[in-house]
Amino acid sequence: MSSTAVSAGPGRRRHVTFVLLLVVWMALLVAIATTVVPNGYFYSYFSVDYSHGFIRRGLAGEVVTWFPRDHYFAALAILRWVLTGAFSLGLALLVWAVLGRGVRSQRKLLLALLIPVLPFGFAFGLFSARTDLLGAAALAAFAVSLTAVTGRRYTVILSAAHGVVLAVLTLAHEATPFLFALGAVAALAVLAPGLGNGVFRLCSVLSVGPGLATALAVTVFGARGMSQALCQSVPHGPMNHPIAGHLTPAQILQGVRYEVDYHDWMCRAILPLFDQSFGDALHFVFGIGPVALAGSTIFGIAVFAAAMYLIAQASGVPVRRFLDVLLTQKVAVALALGLFLPVFLTGVDWIRWWTTIAYNLGIVYVLYAARQPEMGEPPTRRSVRIVAVAGIALALLPVGVIPVFGAPTPM
Repeated sequence: MSSTAVSAGPGRRRHVTFVLLLVVWMALLVAIATTVVPNGYFYSYFSVDYSHGFIRRGLAGEVVTWFPRDHYFAALAILRWVLTGAFSLGLALLVWAVLGRGVRSQRKLLLALLIPVLPFGFAFGLFSARTDLLGAAALAAFAVSLTAVTGRRYTVILSAAHGVVLAVLTLAHEATPFLFALGAVAALAVLAPGLGNGVFRLCSVLSVGPGLATALAVTVFGARGMSQALCQSVPHGPMNHPIAGHLTPAQILQGVRYEVDYHDWMCRAILPLFDQSFGDALHFVFGIGPVALAGSTIFGIAVFAAAMYLIAQASGVPVRRFLDVLLTQKVAVALALGLFLPVFLTGVDWIRWWTTIAYNLGIVYVLYAARQPEMGEPPTRRSVRIVAVAGIALALLPVGVIPVFGAPTPM
């Protein structure tokens, strides 16, 4: 064993300590999310349905209609946590894929412990509870499934199944296929390397095509100019909006609430966005200014780079090797990455888009690394220190939850 490797005894003690700290941290974040953080914005993703015709994101609102009308806000609260729960299950699948196969090693434990605190980890799913998280969970399930099957036939079946799921989820959030096509293509390129070019292209089309076709249908046939009609469907009820009340952080932490009417807020701040054209959305994005967008871009790239670096440190598998395998299908990867362009052009959350790119490639990198020979070797003390310090820093400052700099808050 190298003199810089970590011995088994201290390694186990460290991992037990990390697990305990991780559980406490997650419990604390959940407590903050349930008692301090307002959920009105997350609720808005479920407040548009098909009662006035076919419209983008209408499927999510249809789920709310399954509940009694007088339990509307209880339904929103449940569905908000369904999103976080689904995303967390996706992360749990990744942890299982790392730990549940082959001989358990210190590097596997280190990588598994890193997953929840990565910029796209647990805090991201907790404080970015939007309906596109369902697409993230579906991608995790697809990628993990690819590592469990052999043979082209099963890969084709999995790709088709993922494509159907993605198409359905696109009706809840029209950006879903644009946000997660990169991960699907990367998973096929890296985790199913023996497909051959023809089968790879078929699987890529099957896994991504239905979602893109559905997004096109939503764009072409989805109703616009319906904000006033949609407004009438949103019930009245109290919503905590501390920013509107200019509450201080100390007041928020003390549980002080500033309530506005949810109906009025939706009609004023959210539903007019459903009337926007592509040009309107473009103008809105670039209206926040070049400084904010440039700062968000630099910060987002740093978040992406940090995630890749930490996975490399925990696993011992170089990023370059992962990229070499990924870029055996460079055209498909470039096209999938290019699908983020309309997302950046029409959505202001530029840091969140970079964090999502990190998620797409990061989960595939984790699954690829879990099957490499380095995972059977003990981690170096330097790697353990880097992962431990960075993990604590990311736990205290979960940078992945920052959506953008300088964008106006829906008031």
